[in-house]
Amino acid sequence: MTDIVVDACCLINLVAAGDVLPTSSEKGKKSKKTPFPGTLHVPEIVANEALYILQPDSDDPTALIKTPIDLSASREQRLLLDCIIEGSEESSLFVQLAVRLDDGEAAALAIAKNRSWTLATDDRVAAKLAAELSVVVLNTPELVKLWADHVGANAKQIHETINSIQTYAKFVPRRDSVEFEWWQKHAKRK
Repeated sequence: MTDIVVDACCLINLVAAGDVLPTSSEKGKKSKKTPFPGTLHVPEIVANEALYILQPDSDDPTALIKTPIDLSASREQRLLLDCIIEGSEESSLFVQLAVRLDDGEAAALAIAKNRSWTLATDDRVAAKLAAELSVVVLNTPELVKLWADHVGANAKQIHETINSIQTYAKFVPRRDSVEFEWWQKHAKRK
């Protein structure tokens, strides 16, 4: 089983995806199957940075409003595990990385490096530094494909998930992203 530490941009995208992680309204329901073939970890700093996604306004469904992210259902179902920077090696690397990255990316990368975990990020600089540190990186399109393959999502579910991410997190992958073509194919599907 793979451990994946998620930074804020990927966390926001996964929450915006809808079916990938449960929402607070699904609290108490037990998920039938974990969404990934591994464990997702969220550093405390990242959880504090991932503040909101866009959602339809109840008064005007054509308008989108900022809606606070609530990770409680995902935490309760143990689909997201909290983690913190531990020990002098992680702390030292975090400080070094924080010079070039936001705190969330720096924390996620320091944890991934020291625990031999995979880093989930869409941040180019974080991905470059991860490669220099020999840390495996997944981006949002790769995470969504990993989810789709793991749960056996059909084309309609994948399309809806991608469109939710693009609409509610305002994320579109770069052309040079791994799985860009897969993403585009499913985004256009009607």
